Amino acid sequence: MTELKLHSLSHPSSEAELLFDQLVGLETQKATLIDELTLLLNPSSFTDWLDQHHPAGLPGFRGLKRTPLILLVGEVGCGKTALARSIGTPLAKALDRKVVSFETPSDLRGGGLVGELSARITAAFRLAKEGIPRRGVGLLIIDEADDIATRRSQAQAHHEDRAGLNALLKQLNQVDESLAVLMITNRPSVLDPALARRAAVQIPFTRPDQRARMALFQHLVGELMTDKELAKMAAQTDGHTFSDISHRVLAASVRKAWRENRALLAADLLAAIESTPPSPTLEEM
Repeated sequence: MTELKLHSLSHPSSEAELLFDQLVGLETQKATLIDELTLLLNPSSFTDWLDQHHPAGLPGFRGLKRTPLILLVGEVGCGKTALARSIGTPLAKALDRKVVSFETPSDLRGGGLVGELSARITAAFRLAKEGIPRRGVGLLIIDEADDIATRRSQAQAHHEDRAGLNALLKQLNQVDESLAVLMITNRPSVLDPALARRAAVQIPFTRPDQRARMALFQHLVGELMTDKELAKMAAQTDGHTFSDISHRVLAASVRKAWRENRALLAADLLAAIESTPPSPTLEEM
């Protein structure tokens, strides 16, 4: 059985801050994630609010005691993983505490040995807990969550899958207020209901609308282009993902300007848009 290693990053981090700032058009997802993590990792902030504004309590309200699990769900290329990796820095500032994020490797399942998936899931939580600094908090990031949390009722789910999911649910039940878990998936419909029910919140990520695409182009090349040119770019990228625009389209246009040894032009971007079809949806793949 191979040794499990987690990638860790201490926050605040200038690298994470730059990545977070580049996620233009995801203001709602950013604010929701910071709010939910603050409530999960610093529950006294909610208690203080309740004591101040509702000292007699709220009738029928049972409190915010929840499993410290947040699901980031949506299509590929829409910013889920980038936000999970960078949220630790604004969270550290909001909490005024050190935050360490831990990311599981792509081979979390291991080599398929009997009991290996359960053992590696358990080890991931143990390593994350051990790595939390004194008076700090941790974030455990699990990408492609559907790979280890598929519905137990599905025909292809064999014993190892079920055992791994049971280990995951057990670990989530044992997490305290020093650790929150961010699970990322492109296929929320295949997640086991027992896991989905435990999530404090599911944050959806979709392809950017016209306003978000306009904001993204303004961030990327706004000072070089006119508002009319930016609006045309936003209109012609309907259906593109954030990644399509910020990586594929921009990279292709910059390469063209570099090759011809001149400044970047709106025509370069528009040509790149025309030759860069949107990434296929999950239904199309």
